[in-house]
Amino acid sequence: MFTGSAHAAEITERTTYFMVRGATFAELDRALGTNGPLLGGGERHAGATKVTFTRDLQFDIQKTGCRIARTNLRLDLVTTLPRWNAPRGADARTRTMWKVLQRDIAEHEAKHSTIAKNWLDLMNRELLALPPEPSCARLEVKAAHLSQQMQMAHAKEQNGFDRAETRVVDSRLNAKLAAATKRAAP
Repeated sequence: MFTGSAHAAEITERTTYFMVRGATFAELDRALGTNGPLLGGGERHAGATKVTFTRDLQFDIQKTGCRIARTNLRLDLVTTLPRWNAPRGADARTRTMWKVLQRDIAEHEAKHSTIAKNWLDLMNRELLALPPEPSCARLEVKAAHLSQQMQMAHAKEQNGFDRAETRVVDSRLNAKLAAATKRAAP
């Protein structure tokens, strides 16, 4: 008989890239909008992180009822980022602007991954905290409902992060660009 509560979480992370082409920043911006990953609503984005949660629970039947003995949760993260091979005609300012933008996109997507990892930990704790039920089938239903609620709350947090980013991205990028341009100046 299993006597302790435990959890296991497996996280897999993978990064894929899509190519953008252009010699000017305007061309690169257009290429991001044309070639970027397609997200909900039919819009293309400069980057994306696909999050998939999977759960597998092990149950323990005791005199007090059925309880979750172990969680085996899995988080799959697939991040898609832009890649640009600067053509000979690209000037230093365009190269600098691209580096700043590319780094900012990667940082944004990394934050999405962090949010998902935090929710994975929370799901583990919440599932293990479910009280025993008279039957394992009944506990499975409660665990499924809790997992669904938590995944919806996770999605809400991810969407809220994107909304907040939309409000500040331009000023943040301009500040980063000004700092990078200042450092690159002779």
